[in-house]
Amino acid sequence: MAHPKFFKYYKVTYKLLTEMLGTCSEASIWNVHVIKKAMKQIKKANQLTGKLNKIAEQFIGDEISPEKHIAELQGIINAFSELIGEHVKDMPNDVAKLLGLAEEIENKYREILKSGEESPATVFMREPDGNGGTRVKIGSHMALGNLKKNASVMVNNGDKSILNTKVSVGEVFALDVKPIDQFMYPDQDIIRDENGKRVLCERPVRFNRMGKDETAISQSEQLPIGTEFGCILRVRAESPITKDALIKLLTMGRSNGLGAWRSSGGKGQYCFKLEELEDFTEDGVVIPEGFM
Repeated sequence: MAHPKFFKYYKVTYKLLTEMLGTCSEASIWNVHVIKKAMKQIKKANQLTGKLNKIAEQFIGDEISPEKHIAELQGIINAFSELIGEHVKDMPNDVAKLLGLAEEIENKYREILKSGEESPATVFMREPDGNGGTRVKIGSHMALGNLKKNASVMVNNGDKSILNTKVSVGEVFALDVKPIDQFMYPDQDIIRDENGKRVLCERPVRFNRMGKDETAISQSEQLPIGTEFGCILRVRAESPITKDALIKLLTMGRSNGLGAWRSSGGKGQYCFKLEELEDFTEDGVVIPEGFM
């Protein structure tokens, strides 16, 4: 177990006050999630002939572990396989095989779009629920990002009661606060109509294309009001992020919200519960005798 002298543990539970929107872009499972970032680096290094699995592994983002990177890609594949009505029974654990599967499913999905049977939308990751279906999962880094964003807003507005500078915000949330689980699991599925079809949120999105401002319609899956999910945070015992500080940051986050279209659109707002876990032991974490 992690030494209780060095860490404190808090369970945070969110309850949605407004619908929360999915954030996984369906523009391309293949290009957006993995290859787009990798290809920029590959071109710079002139390594275009490298094998696909080496490419993906070499350019995984620093903030996401290889295991979580694979798990998130699996989650997005599950989400899109559900849309085409083909659940993946034997999900690969190899990056190269996952990318090949993603491309295959994406091509099938594009054919559905062409036939007008479905509309593009941002979605939630999904994973098998053990009963032949799938369930929604949300990356726990979203909870950490919410706290970090709220701390930055405080500093920007002159409130230094928790942290003093933008640099300290980055350092503290990189070193002092970590969700111990990779994902959060909502207790409700996305909003659907009586026929099981997704009820999507539509909103205008402005963007600049070749120097010209344009507007498009964005669509997103939604988790319903009242949905609960959460995670356990490990906080360094001597960190300035105390229980009172967490309450203050989470209170600010009620307005900032979680997911897409939060601040300006009012989506993903929540109320919360925060519980300090006095005798908590992390599963699978064993500190050998003589070590700390």
